[in-house]
Amino acid sequence: MLTSPYAPPRIAPPAEHPRVLLRRKDFDRIRTNMTLPECERETALWHKLCAMDFADLETPLVTGAYHSLVCITLEAKALKALLDDDAEAGKMLIGVALRLSGGFDPNSDKLMRARFGGHIVHTCSLCYDWLYHWMTEEQKWQMIENCEAILSATLEMGYPPVKQSPIGSHAAEAQLMRDCMSFAIAVYDERPDVYNFCAGRIFDEYVPTYELFYKARYHLQGPAYGGYRYCFAAWCQLLFEAMSGEKVFDENLENVCESLFYLLRPDGEYMRIADDFNESKGKNSYTNRSPATVPMFFAGALTGKEVYRSHYFTHYHEKFLLPDKYGRDYYTDGSFSEGMLSPTVFLICNRFTPPCPAESMPKARHFGTPAGITLYKDGDTMLILKIGERFSTAHDHYDCGHFEIYYKGILASDSGYYDWFGCEHHYNYLNRTYAHNCITVSDPAKIGTTIPFWGRPDAVYDGGQLILNASYEVPDLETMERDYCRGVVLSHRESEDLVEVTGDLTVPYRETCDSYVRSMRFEPKAGEHGVFTVRDELTAKSEDYIKQFHLHCQTEPVMLGERQFVIENGGGRLICTVLEPADCTIERIGGEGIEFSLNGVNHPRNEKSLHNTENPNRNHEDEGGWGRITITANAKTKTDRFLVRMELCDR
Repeated sequence: MLTSPYAPPRIAPPAEHPRVLLRRKDFDRIRTNMTLPECERETALWHKLCAMDFADLETPLVTGAYHSLVCITLEAKALKALLDDDAEAGKMLIGVALRLSGGFDPNSDKLMRARFGGHIVHTCSLCYDWLYHWMTEEQKWQMIENCEAILSATLEMGYPPVKQSPIGSHAAEAQLMRDCMSFAIAVYDERPDVYNFCAGRIFDEYVPTYELFYKARYHLQGPAYGGYRYCFAAWCQLLFEAMSGEKVFDENLENVCESLFYLLRPDGEYMRIADDFNESKGKNSYTNRSPATVPMFFAGALTGKEVYRSHYFTHYHEKFLLPDKYGRDYYTDGSFSEGMLSPTVFLICNRFTPPCPAESMPKARHFGTPAGITLYKDGDTMLILKIGERFSTAHDHYDCGHFEIYYKGILASDSGYYDWFGCEHHYNYLNRTYAHNCITVSDPAKIGTTIPFWGRPDAVYDGGQLILNASYEVPDLETMERDYCRGVVLSHRESEDLVEVTGDLTVPYRETCDSYVRSMRFEPKAGEHGVFTVRDELTAKSEDYIKQFHLHCQTEPVMLGERQFVIENGGGRLICTVLEPADCTIERIGGEGIEFSLNGVNHPRNEKSLHNTENPNRNHEDEGGWGRITITANAKTKTDRFLVRMELCDR
């Protein structure tokens, strides 16, 4: 029995089954989904799974290895037995679920075992709940014992799930919000202690944390990790609402896909910001998977909004519902798997909320605290203007003041590759300030030295933004609000003629600066296709500090004069003019062997994968970058101003 340290949850499961993800009132909607033209592809896949023979999946059941097809096949057949009231099929499936839960080997894949083990528990919980009336008491208790054994052996959060933070860690994923909660709801009649513990933590910690964390309708860890983790917050919302009719999270969480909409490029890829586990898979893979599709589906299920639903239906890819592998490796295949979305989940959740008419989205949106970011999207033109008010560590970057410009191709870009978390390229380049379109202010005495960073002995000093708590995980909301505040948005404006944001960045630069303000301004109707201007005013603690403005790009810039250069990519050009400082050095740093260099030392992409085999991503065509333009202020003064004008043009 679990002893809960949390307050009793304000919502309890009803005294009936089914109640995990659906109730009997949902049967007609689910059956209707199976007849709708919009659901034709998913319904066909569901029937394909229902027709599968477990004899063809005997190997994983015998060996105990995880196989996602076993789980989603069992899930599909269990739904069919429930809808058809088929006792014979139900009893057979109970036997399969007991074999699956009792035979799983948690050591078959140690890297992914929390995800794999959790998915098995989730699947068995669906069977427990949906097939409940055909289970014997002995089978119920055996299933509970099997599932608790899996959770105890696999969860990184521990079992009971008390470890990690809901802000930046794997606790913001399936372990508690889907897998433990599905189990807790299913077994509530026999083991209310499991529900009281798991739901108690959701209400005590997750609800208040996410009220702030998702307040801006933007995820601080970017579209990749943010989109992935949003999906499990959506799962949690769906589980509670399907069970009780009540929501536990507010509408801001449900509408995180508003920001994902603005970050989605015309070519089907995301703008790169924060760690992006899709970017290293190659352009064709990224585009074909269209990673916004799965978050958009859940946003459509929760809100009914057509802007989300239409994206899912037009960017559907079968691999999201029917994985082509035993389980997708997080770092080589992308992470939308482990049953997050399957044909069964689709049929249950589609039209969970009645569809709403399409609504227009403004060209520019400011997403406020805790994000402090303005996004612009109009046809082939997209911009990111980030101040960055809070920091969530983990997959967030040290990039307050960062901007990106896309016009018919990415022009002012993010830089580096996300192959796997904590590799040398990640902590010494990708995550750091000088890998972004930001200012660095370097103390010459510290150049070549190392700094505390994730316990790595060789983390280089880059003159960038202050590293918080050696970049370890934010433990809780109180600490985030107290110690992880960064920039402050002083003003912002969004109109047809002007998009502008100004922020005080003194706090993230407080080691080297007494004050620092950055203003970013986009005039869509100026110049050929718009003019973007960045203005910096900073006062360093010493006139000897080295102040540099960095601008990253995908192709080698061409100098047009002493103070002007052009960046080209795709169908777009960016003509850049350095207006201030009057005395400066403009240097191109890039090309093979120096794309990711700092003070003459390159930090290249990893040769090895996380598994210590050859990195399978190394030969993919993607957007790591050519390098950067660095503008260095030469005058020996404490106060410096940078002013750079960038005009968007056709090639």
